[in-house]
Amino acid sequence: MLSRKTKAIIIFLCLFCSELAISDTLKPISASTTPLSRFPADQQLYDQYPWGLMYYYGMTASNTLIPILTGHFTRWPEHIQSLELTHTLSPQNVVRRFFSPLVGVVQLGLNATVRNGSQEPTIYEVDPFFSIRWANFPWNPYLNTSFSIGEGVSYASSVPAIEKKDNQNTKRFLNYLMLEATFAPPLYPRLQLVAQIHHRSGAYGLYHAGNSGSNVVGLGVRYLFG
Repeated sequence: MLSRKTKAIIIFLCLFCSELAISDTLKPISASTTPLSRFPADQQLYDQYPWGLMYYYGMTASNTLIPILTGHFTRWPEHIQSLELTHTLSPQNVVRRFFSPLVGVVQLGLNATVRNGSQEPTIYEVDPFFSIRWANFPWNPYLNTSFSIGEGVSYASSVPAIEKKDNQNTKRFLNYLMLEATFAPPLYPRLQLVAQIHHRSGAYGLYHAGNSGSNVVGLGVRYLFG
């Protein structure tokens, strides 16, 4: 038989737990958090975890950029592997405030790449860049998504074979352009699948280079932390 004191404690605990359950049920769900996740579902994810580290593997195309964007891809005998570090600027940063509210996330990145092809030696490439990212989408509670455009410069230890094909006056220092889409489960949006186009070119004569440019299409995995 339980004593009266023990019964009173059990009743109190039951009432307390039920009160917590009711209060959690009635608590409004934040607009930036999915019902299934404790993580933000929009641009606040990048403020909470401003650093990102990605591994990327891509295949070089013989196509120019526009045909690739329309779904055409012919492989060139080269592939690349990259490690990329990104950092999200704080909401108080003057550059990010300049782009707001049209763009939610503004980032700085550094990409270190190794190129391996059958018609060239191993090439090492470094690409510092600036990027803007859109992350506020209504379907994020079901599939966390973002789209990004990056612009910067690219330096390669040697001119890739695809860039000097039928061209003269090629240069190792060129423009860098990145186009990217990310996808992640709402329960863990910090681990992202990344689809990315990695582009080097002379930017229509801006770099005074005869390179025809190179385009790489591939997938990566990024982890957000901070």
